[in-house]
Amino acid sequence: MNLEKRKHEIKTRLTEIKGLIGTELTLEVLGQLEAEVTELQDESETIDRKLAIAAKTEIKPLIIEKKSGVDQEALEKRGKSLKESRVIQVSSEDILLSEHVDNALAPYPFTQVSTLVDKVKVVNLTGGETYKKSFVKGSGIASLTEEGASYGETEPEFGYLTISKVKITAYTEITEELEKLPSIPYQAEVLKNINISLKKKISEQILKGVGIANAFTGIFSDKAVALSEHDDLEIESITDSTLDDIIFAYGGDEEIEGGASLILSKADLKAFATLRTEEGRKVHTVDYIHQTIDGIPYIINSHCKAISDSHTAVGDYTMAYGALHNYEVPIFSPVEIGKSTDYKFKDGIICYKASVFTGGNVVGYKGFLRIKKK
Repeated sequence: MNLEKRKHEIKTRLTEIKGLIGTELTLEVLGQLEAEVTELQDESETIDRKLAIAAKTEIKPLIIEKKSGVDQEALEKRGKSLKESRVIQVSSEDILLSEHVDNALAPYPFTQVSTLVDKVKVVNLTGGETYKKSFVKGSGIASLTEEGASYGETEPEFGYLTISKVKITAYTEITEELEKLPSIPYQAEVLKNINISLKKKISEQILKGVGIANAFTGIFSDKAVALSEHDDLEIESITDSTLDDIIFAYGGDEEIEGGASLILSKADLKAFATLRTEEGRKVHTVDYIHQTIDGIPYIINSHCKAISDSHTAVGDYTMAYGALHNYEVPIFSPVEIGKSTDYKFKDGIICYKASVFTGGNVVGYKGFLRIKKK
């Protein structure tokens, strides 16, 4: 029974009886009312005693506010363990951290790898050691032949090259403290770093590989048999005719070749973009969204020296213009990533290493026009 409710009912009845006093009542009724008042007063006192005892002994329940993402079953398990004097582990987020912790690292805000790596032709040759490639240097021309005379020879001229396996490696270390942080994917960032570092090296080698053992044969290498130094274009500075000079110098004598891209430094792209006529109008329209100069695709690569830089020496290669499928990168193995805690076990350092076997060479005859500083 609800004691508070009953106490209220008694108080109401006593008020009613009090209101009857002074009215014409028989002795019998007065006797009954007097007995009822005594009974109600006794019951009220009993209720007061019970309420007082309850107030002294009442234990208010502990209310645990359910937090988003908290496992209530785990909380009950922890409480039971504490009662049994067992050691428990509590996340620092439950006790120490009052602010929100983002679950992702802020990425490096700028592009770290030239798009050149993704636009050349990649050939999957997993398990191979070398890659031999032949290319056509040109076809013959038919002859006018007299009756009974020998036919004119139209034998095409071929060239040959070999792409050997090159081992590219990457190594990085992180502390075990970083790996243990539960909310931030540090290991994912480590793997991303390895991937970027491998592609950076490939990007460098596509242009500057020296063409010896364990190195790519780059576009700027004198070992690129599909290219000839006699076909290189020399430019002293970037002028309003430079882009046209490059386009007309590339390819054969029968056509202006389409589908070619200009590989250059950011400094030289700026030189093209800032060229002005005598009236102050821009010479070229540079589209930074679609990456074109007057509709010609361009690719920025930090391994290109700049013609516009006074420190670039005469004879240095600065730009290349050509169809990107004329450079092939065979992949001889998948990227292998290994993890070890042994090397610096005492220091709590976790080590990662990665390797890939690949290579590269120019496979198209006169596939690129190379531009030198004059």
